[in-house]
Amino acid sequence: MVPMKKLSKWFKQLDAVKKEIESASLFRPTKKTREFLRSLFAESSYITNQIKKLQLSSESKQEEKKQRRQKANLNRSTKMSRSWRFFKSIQENYLPDKSTKEIRSQFSKFKKGLETDISDVIWRNPSP
Repeated sequence: MVPMKKLSKWFKQLDAVKKEIESASLFRPTKKTREFLRSLFAESSYITNQIKKLQLSSESKQEEKKQRRQKANLNRSTKMSRSWRFFKSIQENYLPDKSTKEIRSQFSKFKKGLETDISDVIWRNPSP
């Protein structure tokens, strides 16, 4: 069951923000009024998101969580494949005797600012 007290509180806040937006839009359009209106619109969207969260059922919450997880995995996968392509191109063009795993560990050392066997020029541009 949806907590009605919280929901009614959010609706009251949303009405108050809408009234403030209406009254603020009557002022002259200066930089400060535009900034204030922008913050009011942001607050309004935050409140509507809170209302939507309260009105969701448990099944739809689980579905939304599942979709978020799938998107995160896809983003992680594309980033990792991009990283491995980077390491493989370094291996093909400069260091065929080292394994991609070694190159990857050297890259993590480079990112931490530690000294590596591979020069900085190779990290900047892996193409020959």
